[in-house]
Amino acid sequence: MKNQILLLKGFTYIEAILYIAIVSIMLTTLIPFLWNIVEGGSQSSVQQEVSANTRYISERIKYEIRNSLGINSVSGTSIVLCETAGSCATNPTTITFASPNITIQNKGAAAVNLNSNDVRLSNLTFTNNTSGTNSTKNISFIFTAKYGYTGTRAEFSSTLTVQSSAEVRSN
Repeated sequence: MKNQILLLKGFTYIEAILYIAIVSIMLTTLIPFLWNIVEGGSQSSVQQEVSANTRYISERIKYEIRNSLGINSVSGTSIVLCETAGSCATNPTTITFASPNITIQNKGAAAVNLNSNDVRLSNLTFTNNTSGTNSTKNISFIFTAKYGYTGTRAEFSSTLTVQSSAEVRSN
């Protein structure tokens, strides 16, 4: 039996404990780090949803005011814009706040929400800034948008307040 070599396969008990300890240490440091990345992605998504909704609503209201022929009426929570030459009573565009949504009814069509179902709006206020001589017809507005999540987790909450104004271009 010369040159007989004994081959042992597998780990010793100490090696197994050492490998398990190394893997455990790596996992306990990586899991919280990875969880923070997931939470950050969720928070970013929520903030983007609220920001995109407020930007779209603000730009759409300004677009409708700028491209109207005149202002029929302005109340705290709604505006009615003249869209046709001659009689402003036919085919107006109406923008209304009906909590938690802002709706637009364009030229007699059905009312449509301007915000998504995930975003709740509050405190919309329209102000008529038309000059006394009607030389400038201006409407300002302010509203607050909040993500619709009602729980307590901070990464799912975002609130944004927008204030802007627009002037009718047809003057």
